[in-house]
Amino acid sequence: MWFDRPAVCTRAAAAWSAAVLLGALLVCGCASESGSQLQVVATTTNLASLIREIGGERIAVRVLVPPGSCPGHYDMRPGDARAVARSGLLFAHDYEQFVPRLVESAGSPQLRTFRLEVEGNWLVPEVRARAAGEVARALGEAEPEHREAYERRAAEAAGRIKAIEAELRRDLDEAVPSGRFALCSDQLEPVVRWMGFEIAGTYGRPEELTPPALHRLLETGRAQKISLVVDNLQSGPHAGAGLAGDIGAAHVTLSNFPGGFPDTETWDACLRDNVRRVIAALGETRSKVRSDDAERG
Repeated sequence: MWFDRPAVCTRAAAAWSAAVLLGALLVCGCASESGSQLQVVATTTNLASLIREIGGERIAVRVLVPPGSCPGHYDMRPGDARAVARSGLLFAHDYEQFVPRLVESAGSPQLRTFRLEVEGNWLVPEVRARAAGEVARALGEAEPEHREAYERRAAEAAGRIKAIEAELRRDLDEAVPSGRFALCSDQLEPVVRWMGFEIAGTYGRPEELTPPALHRLLETGRAQKISLVVDNLQSGPHAGAGLAGDIGAAHVTLSNFPGGFPDTETWDACLRDNVRRVIAALGETRSKVRSDDAERG
């Protein structure tokens, strides 16, 4: 549930609905044509992007939680249980509370559920690489005859992840000098820390930002000379905007899941977009400071 859904999220939701419909049609088409694809349901786009990368054309994936929504607060839809029952394979994170009810509603004794316990934020490259290994392991359990191929693709994915991290690290090192502090959504703390910021404080969803909590964050922000306030698209895209304005810091909203913003359907596209947004926000703030200094003479 969103509290202040921005226009971009409305467009993303429309695009998501179209993608779900197209995906369902493609899945039906592939199954009827070849009957050889492994049909998998994944709860999030983070899971789905890895399953597609490691499974390749062998696997067709349907995603349950729209990428602009928080999986921790997801409400099951009527068709979810039917989709899971038809698939027979469900991939989920270990923190999603709706999954036991979903499995029960599916009511299929043949259903196999893989709840992946991978600690950390899946956008962080090191976590993504570990998750790739877990996805390959689970797919190998589901299809032992393809285990070797899945493990090989997981190793290839890990190499690709490492290369992308090195590329983005060069951009971040140039844009984010050491000693920069940030306030951020608690859901994005690992990502913001990976980008090179020191974390001065975190906050939760908008309903948790009470006046005393905001006052503490404001005092921390001013004392630490915060450079950036980072909101989470999936749990309050404007929660910290006012705080950033009061502190005089840059403000940015990032997505915790691929597909949250347009043209970010893969992990690397999502991470690249987040890095680009942070660098742009810092640049805009620096330009404004220079302009204000020039006006003051």
